[in-house]
Amino acid sequence: MKPKFDPVSRRQFLLGAGGVALALPLLPSLLPREAEAQTVAAASAERYLAHMTTWHGVLQAQFYGSLLDLPATATTTHAGVGVRSAPLPTAVTNGRVVFSEILNASSANLTPRMLSMMNVINGIDIPAGPGHNRGGPLGGDAANPSIDQVLAGSAKFYPNGALQPAIVRNLVSLSKTSSGIVQTQETADSNVKLFDRLFKTTTTTDTGAPAQPVLVDSVREHAALVKSDPRCSADCRTRLDEYLTMLSEVQGKVQQGANSNFPRPTVDTRAVENTAGFYGEPQNHAKCEQLWNDIVVAAFTAGITRVYVCGPTSYTFGPEPEHAWHNNYAHNIEAEASKRAGFSAAVQLQFESAQLDLARKMDAVRTADGSTLLDKGFVFSGHELGSGGSPGNHHNRCIPIVSFGSAGGFFKTGLSLDYRDMNSFLWSISPTSPRWFSGLTNNQLMGMVLRAMGLSPADYGGGTYGYPNVKGSNSYTDAIWAAGAENLPWLKA
Repeated sequence: MKPKFDPVSRRQFLLGAGGVALALPLLPSLLPREAEAQTVAAASAERYLAHMTTWHGVLQAQFYGSLLDLPATATTTHAGVGVRSAPLPTAVTNGRVVFSEILNASSANLTPRMLSMMNVINGIDIPAGPGHNRGGPLGGDAANPSIDQVLAGSAKFYPNGALQPAIVRNLVSLSKTSSGIVQTQETADSNVKLFDRLFKTTTTTDTGAPAQPVLVDSVREHAALVKSDPRCSADCRTRLDEYLTMLSEVQGKVQQGANSNFPRPTVDTRAVENTAGFYGEPQNHAKCEQLWNDIVVAAFTAGITRVYVCGPTSYTFGPEPEHAWHNNYAHNIEAEASKRAGFSAAVQLQFESAQLDLARKMDAVRTADGSTLLDKGFVFSGHELGSGGSPGNHHNRCIPIVSFGSAGGFFKTGLSLDYRDMNSFLWSISPTSPRWFSGLTNNQLMGMVLRAMGLSPADYGGGTYGYPNVKGSNSYTDAIWAAGAENLPWLKA
């Protein structure tokens, strides 16, 4: 029997274990001829968003390093602020690309392709009072949801099918309910639970004993039918094989673990976190993130969701749990060189092993129009606190931001963007400490991200001041707020 095509959803579905539908990749050669161009165009319009929050703040020199002294190749005045732009350097030294203590990675990971898809952004402020602001990097506030929830509830973002909830990890997402703004409930507290929830991988036997996961076998059975169809082109067969390989790798990691450092036969990240000594093993924090990334990319590929946001609170990529880490390291990065170095090492590990890892895995998945998930995606990071002088960890000025992906060509990439107002001066603990500068607003950036995802200002509350559409009580000039609905200089393609 030939597999059926559903012209409404534009995807072929297979009934997985438990009767839950799992989408196979869209295969253009099996579409009705008259529908192919329209369907591929619709697939090209799909967008993907991922965000990783880092707790605490960081000094400018730690995060931006040599980029602070990078000669500008373009300057302009925007909203009364003189701003600067330059291409990201691409030099490799001893096998590493190094911008700063934090922004550095192996050249095998931060490849020329990844550099061409990368932006480093300075001078974006969360226009709220100083202090911990865990929904702020995603545009949330006391009256407005964060942008992941705006997208999850948008028919513009999901125009051809049912709305899909975002994958949310920890205290990073804000939802709007009848009672007001609340923290979004976590999708799952471990990678295995997320995998089981999304893919329904297990069944039970007649005796009630757990059976082996059947996901990949079921997908293979259906894929064999699809590949036997004479209309299935060689390119579509290759696409199916790539998808099956990815699912097999994901399932294998869930069942067996990344390496012998994980003691359980079934590697559940929550169990790993509960292992004695986990907080003293930052490399295991990184492995947990990579296991999460595997499931997220599988979910993106299968069409289950297009939004993922996270901010791991139970570990820090450093040698201590969160609260001790905050007090012992984040509060001492100005005064103690060893604490500053330890903090840099932790944030560097998150950058390379979590954010860059996710971007690389998304770039390895081709979609129906021949582009990759990363081509159509925007994978960005932000701190809950800003960067500057001491105490450079409890204000919301100059949030450190790195992004990968152009969101389908909406963003220019390969840039170092500096939106700091170098004529502003906040305060510093001593004449020799680094100064704080102010910049442009995170509202303006969040409005841009929502437009990159296909929304218009009318879809997110008018957008006069960006997103959220709230001016608030703060020190920013009227000119800065008046620019809230505009694109940031150089960032729009």
